[in-house]
This record gives sequence, C-alpha cells and structure tokens, in this order.
Amino acid sequence: MDALLTALLIFALRIVDVSIGTIRVIYTIRGQKLISTGLGAVESFIWIFAISRAFKYVDNPLSMVGWALGFATGTFVGIALDQWIGSGSILMRVISRNHAPELRELLNSEGFGVTAVQGQGRDGNVLVIFVVAPRKRTNDLQELVQRIDPDAFITVEPVAKAIGGYVPHFPAPASVRK
Repeated sequence: MDALLTALLIFALRIVDVSIGTIRVIYTIRGQKLISTGLGAVESFIWIFAISRAFKYVDNPLSMVGWALGFATGTFVGIALDQWIGSGSILMRVISRNHAPELRELLNSEGFGVTAVQGQGRDGNVLVIFVVAPRKRTNDLQELVQRIDPDAFITVEPVAKAIGGYVPHFPAPASVRK
C-alpha cells in the first residue's frame, strides 16, 4: 500500500511541476521575466521534492510509472491551462476572395482593429485582412469571419509584442470561463 501511495504522490507532483513548467516556457517565450522566474522557482521546488521521493523508492517500479505518467499528464494539463488562461495576443490573417469588404466592416463594428491590404491570389485580386486581437477572442473572431465567408483562408499565430496602432481592449467576460 505504501508503494502505491508513493507512486500516486509522485504522479500528482509531476502533474503539478510539469504543468507549471509548460506555462513557464510559454511566458518565457513571451518575454514575461517576472512571471517566468516565479513559476520556475515553484516548479523547481516541486521537482526536487518529487525526484527525492522517486530516488528514495527507486526499487519500486510503480514510482517510475507514476513519474512517467505524471510527466505525460502534466504536459496535457499545462497546455489545457494555457488555453484556458488565454493570455496574450494573436494575429489573424484572413484572405477573402468575394467577401472582404463585408468582413472588414463587420470586424470593425465588433471592435476589432483591422488593416486590409490588396493582394494577388491564384485567381486574381484578394484583400488580405490583418487583425491583432486578444487570444481569448480567437474563436469569436474565427466564427465572425466564417459566418460571412466560410471559404476564407485564415491563419492565426501568436504575437510576442504589439506597439502602437489600434489594439482594442475588450472587457473581461462577466461569467467564469468554462
């Protein structure tokens, strides 16, 4: 019974430290030094405690299974947490062959900052629409675009830094995010 409880403890600790590590890496990439530093300290403390338990019970195969499964689960949980937190901004590029003027108008009316540039596509002229928005609004933005033009070509990527221009600040949702 003690071996099983130890393995479960290691499993739980690995979920926590790997989840924190995943979030820490994301904030590090975004240049958030203080948040990354704090998360790194907590992650290291938990990791040291977990590894000390694993080495103390190194002859217990369940501990190693707990370590491996905790790492895998922690990666999954860390990514899910990052998606739930949804911090940062995204750049969405939209190429619409037939509905670009309506898209630009709708996105502006919904409070998004929009920049449109003429482009040349395979079948002729297109309008390339650039929108920088909070990451939490990615799905809303995509749904708006696809409502007007289900055939639009859309790319989304994270923005490390946005300076100047019009980057709207949307109020936080009134309810808890599900």
